[in-house]
Amino acid sequence: MIPTVDPYPTYRRLREQHPVYWDGDLDTFVVTSYAEANTVLRGPGWSSDPSRNPALAARIERGEFGNQALRTTLLGMDPPEHTRLRRLLAPAFTARAIDALQPRITAVVKAALADLATANEVDVITDIGYPIPLAVMCELLDVDIEGAQLLRTETPKLVGILQFNPDADAVIAAEEATASLALHLLPILGDRRHRPGADLASQLLCLEDNGDTLGLDEVLATCILLLTAGHETTANVIGNGVLLLMEHPDQLELLQRDPALIKPTIEEILRFECPAKIVGRTNLVERQLGEQTIRPGERVLVLLGAANRDPAQFPDPERFDITRTPAPHLAFGAGPHFCLGAALSRAEAQETLRQLLPLLTGWRLASEAPAWRVSDTFRALEKLHLVSPAAHA
Repeated sequence: MIPTVDPYPTYRRLREQHPVYWDGDLDTFVVTSYAEANTVLRGPGWSSDPSRNPALAARIERGEFGNQALRTTLLGMDPPEHTRLRRLLAPAFTARAIDALQPRITAVVKAALADLATANEVDVITDIGYPIPLAVMCELLDVDIEGAQLLRTETPKLVGILQFNPDADAVIAAEEATASLALHLLPILGDRRHRPGADLASQLLCLEDNGDTLGLDEVLATCILLLTAGHETTANVIGNGVLLLMEHPDQLELLQRDPALIKPTIEEILRFECPAKIVGRTNLVERQLGEQTIRPGERVLVLLGAANRDPAQFPDPERFDITRTPAPHLAFGAGPHFCLGAALSRAEAQETLRQLLPLLTGWRLASEAPAWRVSDTFRALEKLHLVSPAAHA
């Protein structure tokens, strides 16, 4: 069992003793080293479709994952479907495309943080981490007040679909939330198909490659994916990042003196406290991975947090250092399934921390310890209270 609060000593022991090992309880191989993780994520012959693994296929057949709406997105696809969808969607998520959204992201963050200067206490997770990426999505999709309220109510329930081993109630809640959002968004997408605006949904509907375009169902699935994986990941980066900076005042002071370090700071946060713990693949060809022989149909889980602290890839990996020379971490995956929304998530996290910096001066962690969420899938805080200078004067 890997501890929730501090999994890294266990990761280190596993990486040193068993870079690739068989976990009989999980019925899967587990990868803890960077080199083997990179091989799995980048190499050919690995499937992201859970139905390619007999045990997962049986669970899907029994309905243990609901109808798995996200399997119709990039997350659960293999070529050629994945290649086609990725090619069509990519232009909307390039660094240049996200740069064009920066004024809207900046405005959303400014509005979200407006009242913090006079607050006595703030929960970074509920007051900042989750509201900001959700507000950004509302802005980018250009939904009305009713739509924004629906997104605020239903989006937190979607994360149940992404859990490694979700319970029945979480699956039902996620499926119901997906249905509610689909009923609201589909008419909007239909209208935007004929009367496009400047919003992200309109951009997705207008994407074209040699006559091939996205269907309404594909755009809807992409919006649901952004609301699910994108919202959760970005919220975790913001929460984990604030905690790291508060726990490392020398790094916070360095960033406040030189805000140009904001980009490498986000990369170090992603590496040091990877927001997603695991990613799974099914092997398609017999191969050696580390000292293990893996046969077709067998499952592999990559422990991203372990790989991102592998000393073979990152010198002095247990040290949080925002001046670290950037090296390719695996927080957003790698290879064909590298996170499509990575640039958007980075932009939101960078802007949030940039605007938070003046406010963090003088603030301190509350006396109660930060609470980590119990999850096999996400490295996420449940609450993180900060106390203002006025409150502890």
